[in-house]
Amino acid sequence: MTCIIRIKTKGPGLVEITRDVRSALGSTEVKDGICHLFIQHTSASLLIQENADPSAKRDLENWLSRLVPEDDP
Repeated sequence: MTCIIRIKTKGPGLVEITRDVRSALGSTEVKDGICHLFIQHTSASLLIQENADPSAKRDLENWLSRLVPEDDP
């Protein structure tokens, strides 16, 4: 079974897609299995992390910004 999920972003940053994936899976009759996600974009990646505290996302975004500055030549 294949589902297409389109995510619109506002540029660089982390985007929570859990609700979108759950919604796509919820519209199927699948009860058990493995969900494979393929991101069809050259500059996108998939990160799996806990989001129990909003500071986790903020801390990771800040760290990534320091690691790879936006306009780094």
